[in-house]
Amino acid sequence: MKKTLYYWGLTQLLLFQIFIFKTKTYYEDDRKQDKQIRSSTIIISNHRSFLDGIVFALKLYFKRMHFISADFFQHKLKFLKPIVSIAGGIFVNKNGSGFTFIENSKKVIAKGHPILIFPEGDFKFTYEPSKFAPGYIMLAVKTGAKIVPIVNDFNYGLFKRVHIMVGNSIDLSDYADIKLTKEKIKEINDKISKNFLMLFYQLKRKKAERFSNQFAFIPPKKGDVVRILVGSHYHYGIYLNASEVIQFGHSVNQTSENIRVNSVSLKEFCGDKIPEVRTLKKSEKRFIRNADDVEKYAKSCLGQGGYSIENNNCADFANRVTLKI
Repeated sequence: MKKTLYYWGLTQLLLFQIFIFKTKTYYEDDRKQDKQIRSSTIIISNHRSFLDGIVFALKLYFKRMHFISADFFQHKLKFLKPIVSIAGGIFVNKNGSGFTFIENSKKVIAKGHPILIFPEGDFKFTYEPSKFAPGYIMLAVKTGAKIVPIVNDFNYGLFKRVHIMVGNSIDLSDYADIKLTKEKIKEINDKISKNFLMLFYQLKRKKAERFSNQFAFIPPKKGDVVRILVGSHYHYGIYLNASEVIQFGHSVNQTSENIRVNSVSLKEFCGDKIPEVRTLKKSEKRFIRNADDVEKYAKSCLGQGGYSIENNNCADFANRVTLKI
């Protein structure tokens, strides 16, 4: 009966896919398309609204999805609990006590159903994914399910399109017979969180490829992307004022281990060169963040590392900070 009600409800939400989501899927490894999301998997994703779960339920329409939910329905909202249960909710006590949810998860995995978890916890209105709580790791170890990270860009709307990036599956079966210490769990979680962030950057880079990114020798204004030619390549930064240009790295080459997001003056950024300023087509200008938002985002990244020439270099950083992608 629950299955019938689940698909009846999900069918009513197909209009969301047609008008609000229009989901486009990318893969970390294109050679493994549609081979990552097996039935018995634990999906981890970033989280911003109640729509996030619906995106994945519709994406996995023929693989009835379940999700881990904090049990907020014990008292005043008790009447909602049966509805959430039909939708696939597996309840966890708000105080974190009790392990009934693990046994329930094992039953779901045994039936070949995927489980969705949002390791960030509550809705996160941050520019970039927050650090994960590690509970999903023990669940994966206890159930034997592989973890599949999926990045969501939350681009919901009538004239928008949701983009997701499906990462390669993560197998933790080697830890099934090992007593995991807090230090080891933290180590695993830090590695997965870092890989998830790189997936986020990879998705942003793909979305930025469609912009023209033309440059001209014009005076920069707050929020502009500026660049200078260094040898055979360009170095990019975000202009805030004459005293502040936020850059990922330096115009002088450094080892990747030392590259951090930092702030310099325009003179320090340019040296004896004249900076070029990014100019976009008229049709693209609506995707530019307002100058105050650019400043807030850029400064929130100060000290950030994780440089990658493939997905997270100075140009990638400048694009995702200044563009609504």
